[in-house]
Amino acid sequence: MNQWLNESVRSKGRMQRTLTAYCLLLSAFSVIYTTNSFCAIPGRYEVKEIKPHIFIWVPDDVIYQVGDPQFERAGTAGFIITSEGVVVVNTTNNPFNARELLYEIRQRTDKPVKYVINTDARGDHMLGNEVFVDQQATIISSSVAQAEMRNYQQDLTRRMADDPRMQLRMRGIHPALPTQTFAGELTLHLGGEEIKLLDLGRGVLAGDAAVYLPGAKVLFLGDLYENGYLPRRGMGDVRPWLEILRQVESLDVLDYIPGLGPPGAKKDFQDFRRFLEWVAAELQPSPTPETLPSQGQVAKMATVN
Repeated sequence: MNQWLNESVRSKGRMQRTLTAYCLLLSAFSVIYTTNSFCAIPGRYEVKEIKPHIFIWVPDDVIYQVGDPQFERAGTAGFIITSEGVVVVNTTNNPFNARELLYEIRQRTDKPVKYVINTDARGDHMLGNEVFVDQQATIISSSVAQAEMRNYQQDLTRRMADDPRMQLRMRGIHPALPTQTFAGELTLHLGGEEIKLLDLGRGVLAGDAAVYLPGAKVLFLGDLYENGYLPRRGMGDVRPWLEILRQVESLDVLDYIPGLGPPGAKKDFQDFRRFLEWVAAELQPSPTPETLPSQGQVAKMATVN
C-alpha cells in the first residue's frame, strides 16, 4: 500500500509539472497569436548586413494567405556575396517572398547566384527554391532533407487534390527539390569564402544541417534555432536536439542565424538552449538544467521581434 501511494504521488508530481509547462507554453503562444498580422501579398521585411557582404532577410511576423497553410509564416533567409557569385541560405515560404529576396540581391550585385542551400525540409525554408532554379543555381541540402522534401511534394499533391482551397492557395507555386545532396560535411569555396555545410541531424532531427562561415564566425542553423519565438518542433524528447545545440556551441561563432526571427548573439543562442533544457526538465525525467531560465528569458521566447 505504501509503495502504491508513493508511486501515485510521484505520478501526480510528474503530471503537474507537465501541465505547468504546457500551460506556460500555451500562454506564451497566445501572446504571439494576438500580435500576428495577416498578409495576402509579400513585401514586409528588413535586410540586415551582419558582416561585410553577409546579409540576413528577416520577415515581419505576418500570416500569409497564399502558399501552404502549414507554413504560413516566412522563414528567415540569408545571402553571401562573393567576388565570384552569390550563395543563398534558405528561400522562405513561397516564391513571391523569394523574388523579394532575389530583388534585394540584385540591388547589391549583378553576380550570378551560384548556390542555394536548404538547411532542412521545412516548407518555410524551401518553397521559394523555384525562383533560383530560374537563376540556374545549384540547390543543395542533406540527402535526408531531399528525401523528406520529395515526400512533402507527394503529400502536397494529395492535399491539393482533396481540397480546392489548397489549389487556389498553391496557384503559381511549384516546389523545387535540391539538385545536389551531401552527408556528413561539405565545404564550398567561392570567391575566397569558405562555407561549410554540416549535416547535424540524427533520429527525429535527421536531415537538419547548419551552414558555417568560419572566417566571418557566422552560423546558419535553420529550424534548430529560433530567436524570439517558441520552438515549432514537437516538445517530445528534446535531448537529441540539445546535444546538437551543445555541439555547435563549441564552434567559434559570433552571429547565430535562426530559421525564424532575427540574428542572435551567443547569449541569445544560449538562452534558447537553456529554455529547451528547462522544457526537458519539466516534461521528462532528465538531469537538472545547468541554469533554469529566468522569467524574462521565458517571456522573451513569447516576444515577436
